[in-house]
Amino acid sequence: MNKLILLAPVVLLSACAYQAPKDVINAQMSAQMPAPQNWSEEALADAVSGHWLDDFNDPLLSRLVGEALGANRDIAIAADNVARAAALLGQSRAALLPVLNVNASASQADTLQSANPARSTLGAGLGASWEADIWGKLSAGKVAAAADLVAADETLAAARLSLAVQTARAYFLAIEAGLQADLSAATLKDQESTLEIVKARKRLGFAARQDLVLALSDVATARDNLAAAHNAHRSAVRALQVLLWRYPDTKISLGAVLPQNPQPIPAGTPTDLLQRRPDVRAAQANVRSAFALSAQAKADRWPSLDLSASLDAAGPNTKTLFDAQNIALNLGARLAAPLFDGGLRKARIAGALASQRQALSRYGQSVLNAYRDVENGLDRWRTLQERGGYLSEAEAAANETLRLAQLRYAAGQVDLLDVLTLRQRAFAASRARLANQRARLDTRLDLYLALGGDY
Repeated sequence: MNKLILLAPVVLLSACAYQAPKDVINAQMSAQMPAPQNWSEEALADAVSGHWLDDFNDPLLSRLVGEALGANRDIAIAADNVARAAALLGQSRAALLPVLNVNASASQADTLQSANPARSTLGAGLGASWEADIWGKLSAGKVAAAADLVAADETLAAARLSLAVQTARAYFLAIEAGLQADLSAATLKDQESTLEIVKARKRLGFAARQDLVLALSDVATARDNLAAAHNAHRSAVRALQVLLWRYPDTKISLGAVLPQNPQPIPAGTPTDLLQRRPDVRAAQANVRSAFALSAQAKADRWPSLDLSASLDAAGPNTKTLFDAQNIALNLGARLAAPLFDGGLRKARIAGALASQRQALSRYGQSVLNAYRDVENGLDRWRTLQERGGYLSEAEAAANETLRLAQLRYAAGQVDLLDVLTLRQRAFAASRARLANQRARLDTRLDLYLALGGDY
């Protein structure tokens, strides 16, 4: 009966586990940065669609993103952080369970007088110990570890999303750099054709040396532009290769054109964003962990109860080792309470509460940053779309003006300087239109990242 009384606390204390105050935590997180009902910028309220890579309809891009996710070392580090958090959760769960030990021993004792024979003793035992989670200290540690695992997993998801966006951005930049180099090469070809015309006109006496020197100068400038464009293209390709964890030798296949994506991206609602964006979800998990650690620090002020049991056997040989008279059962309980620790536990509580406030502030900041990213992305997308129409009109007008000027120059109605000036304007207009097209793609990527879209 006494043994049953000693073990009764195991059953009575099973209901003392820490329960996270979800309503309190959610209320305090919501108070950090209340969510508006709608975006201030014009946006589609439809749910954010998954697999945003499919929007570009580029199988090569999808393969490169998959390659980057599989090879990048930053992703491997983040994945190891998840494995480490899972291991720590396993440790915290183990603290709630009994510890079982088995032991065996053998000894021999000789007296100084040789007339007395040596005595041998064999021993074996089975022991168990368990710390009762009276105040929820151990279960609070388990809840904190579980939240840390969620945070690590969400951080990994955020890193993967960021890398996917970086890879797509580098891919588009490399394509644009190649197109800019092609544009520079076409401009150089036109300049060289003009130079040949000027040389022919000079031989016939229809052009002055000034026109020849001017044409030679523009050809040299066009060659310089082409060299710089090729260098920019190689640098962009190397940047992409580094993301893919390839040697940066500039040997890689790329798409020939930039994709067109005129349709806006559904942005959902601000409230939906908080449940979709991985860095915000990680911040939420960090808040839950901080609350649990605060509860753990507070519970550490109170007494702890350790229960133990052992079954030990001892005898002179294996035949008698497990005889009933050689086996002993021991049960024990130990209650320990802190009397004086120099303010250690009080300081731990203060530190845990400060970390809790920090986690709430960081969550509020992450939410505010998420709202800013979406609002900026929506605004920039609309602006770039509008500017893209103007730049296309400017490019078409500049090319038409150049075509007419070339005809008039051939007829001797305008100076060469007018033609060369208009060619530079047409070249600049085409460059600006290409840059805008790539900027619109970058903005789409920024929005996918801001909205936490899946790839």
